[in-house]
Amino acid sequence: MGNRGKGCRGYTAPGATRFALKTRGISGTIGDMRKLIQQYAKDLTSGRLSSGYEHSWRVYHLTREIGEGLEYDDDVLHAACFLHDIEMSSGHPKSSADRADAILRETGFTPDKIPLVIEAILNHMPEGDPQSMEAKLLFDANLLDSIGAVGFARLSIGAFIWFNYKTMEEILEYAKKEISFAEKLHFPKSRELAQDKLRFSKFAMEQFAKELHL
Repeated sequence: MGNRGKGCRGYTAPGATRFALKTRGISGTIGDMRKLIQQYAKDLTSGRLSSGYEHSWRVYHLTREIGEGLEYDDDVLHAACFLHDIEMSSGHPKSSADRADAILRETGFTPDKIPLVIEAILNHMPEGDPQSMEAKLLFDANLLDSIGAVGFARLSIGAFIWFNYKTMEEILEYAKKEISFAEKLHFPKSRELAQDKLRFSKFAMEQFAKELHL
């Protein structure tokens, strides 16, 4: 990723700069801020198959589906979903949270809500311990996008990109480990959505294992 390694504070992604120039001077509406946050996500995750903008888009819409009828702050949820993977270095929840903090301050995001966004980003991975409603929704949606057909494709690509795995056996073991985290889902709706995805994932891995040992 071309923007990797640049300091987070004071750095503006190219497309986000263009959008900021268009919206500057207009009263800062929620819609404008959301568009700017999404533009940052597009610019900073461009070219990624496993953890790019499409992943963040799916995750946000999954959180809305899971969260139907629940009380949560959608501004916090939107920002956390679109910024949770803007950095993909080792320990990316922390580096993504740091970059998100800078972006949110630059876009004029409500300061009191920024810690909630950061908490959600820091705890979105399976080893996380989300506490807020928004953090739990992001955790579940991110996990759901790691199982099922899309999840199997994401993990297969990501195993090579993220961990530099060299063999099919390593990819299979990684995928098995990821689906085991489904027991950590927080909401009944998440577990309902996971059922078909888990059935597919288990079948795919069984077939994968059979074909590896022909």
